[in-house]
Amino acid sequence: MLGPPSWLRQTVSKSPHKEAIFDEEVSLSFEMLYQDTLRIAKWLSSEGEAGQRVMIVMPSSVSSAILYFATVFAGQVAVPIDPLLRLEQLESMRREIDPQWVFGPTALKCLWNDASFLSVDGYEDLKQWILHSERSNDVTPQEDDPSRLLNIVYTSGTTGQPKGVMLSAANLEAVIRGIVKALTIDEGNRIFSPLPFSHTYGLSQLWLMAKTGATLAVVPDITKMATIKKILLERHINTIAGIPYHFVVLTRRGDKERLDSIRLVTIAGEAPSKHLVEKVRISYPKARIHIMYGLTEASTRLTTLPSEDLERKEGSMGIPIEGVELKIIDENGQKLGPHQEGELIAKGPNITSGYWKNEELTRRTIIDGWFHTGDIVKRDEEGYYYHIGRKDFIFKSGGEKIVPAAIEKVLKEIEGVKDAAVIGIEDLYRGNRICAALIKENRLSITPEEILLKCQNRLNPLWVPHEIIFMESYPKTSSGKIRYGPLKEKILRIKGKKNGTKD
Repeated sequence: MLGPPSWLRQTVSKSPHKEAIFDEEVSLSFEMLYQDTLRIAKWLSSEGEAGQRVMIVMPSSVSSAILYFATVFAGQVAVPIDPLLRLEQLESMRREIDPQWVFGPTALKCLWNDASFLSVDGYEDLKQWILHSERSNDVTPQEDDPSRLLNIVYTSGTTGQPKGVMLSAANLEAVIRGIVKALTIDEGNRIFSPLPFSHTYGLSQLWLMAKTGATLAVVPDITKMATIKKILLERHINTIAGIPYHFVVLTRRGDKERLDSIRLVTIAGEAPSKHLVEKVRISYPKARIHIMYGLTEASTRLTTLPSEDLERKEGSMGIPIEGVELKIIDENGQKLGPHQEGELIAKGPNITSGYWKNEELTRRTIIDGWFHTGDIVKRDEEGYYYHIGRKDFIFKSGGEKIVPAAIEKVLKEIEGVKDAAVIGIEDLYRGNRICAALIKENRLSITPEEILLKCQNRLNPLWVPHEIIFMESYPKTSSGKIRYGPLKEKILRIKGKKNGTKD
């Protein structure tokens, strides 16, 4: 058996009594995690056939970790889903997945009150299924088939309907090998993660725990600062994995809260600003900081920027992890050289075979074995890659190609600007007006005129925003990425109200 089941079994044989995972409710050793996993897997095996899907619509926790491992142990396909999605999205995903079982909180009974929905609000609720499993048949180990489908993970869906990405045993074996080598993680790491298991960055923390024997602390609500502070200080945490938003919260007090015990920080999901990286340095002065880039279709990871290159290669998303091959191509598919901007395409054993029940999208996205990321990047002479923006989000203004991410980067470095998003608003004369939607720092006051003046000093004149709009918040995915489609709709509603038009 390949992937998480074999990793967990091997780790149990080496370190059965070592703490494996804990949350606010319970802590389990590797032996206890393994036994609970086997019992649930026995029940799943007795109730369904190999290859059937199991939806786990739960926040990250010890319980959802057990259900994830048990599903894969049983030879079935784990489909972790964010329980905070809109009800219509959850229903749409269920119809598409057609699962044998759905595990989720009792609150979801309002949507699914049928025999295949099993409510789980915590570890105690799993005990009834563990008791059921005592009367079930033993789990029949699956053959070591690298192509066996283990997971379907839905993308964030920043521009449209989320897509189910299929991940095989071979995909997970490849990506975890590359991550372990890039980050040098081993059984000595004690990882704190507020990441959801419904995304591969969160799942990869489970994989690292099973593969290396590291300990994983799971707290899905980053706003529970009293709980988190206690865990960081009292549970010997030395590693933190998160997206920029998590570190904005964790470093809010700056140099007043320094943790010398943190030795490794990994940041992914989106590129952190220079200001945020500096705050992380101050808060965790002895930590190696790794900036990482990847996609669900790459089983979570394509590149990593080593800590020693943070200053020398500022703004870079790093170099490929082991086993990954990258190219930058133009609109005609021709390979580009250093400092030329084009679409990033990727190849390697960690790349998905395609999208669940969407062969057309698979054919459009994976061509001759190369996955087309949709990201516009460039590469320097040493092979370090730099993210420019999303191909989907590029628009024209006055005949000029506008890359929102490049403007957003400048805006985020302006003192008084907490976050920035740039979109194109249709305009009769320019094609699109460049609209910057900004969130201000609470304690600082800055005017649109001051922002535009700073942009004029740092941007190509044709890239300077035509208008500034201040907002309280952005519509975002559960992984912290801005949803540009809904954002544009929100801005148009705001502009319509200002102009006296009706919604």
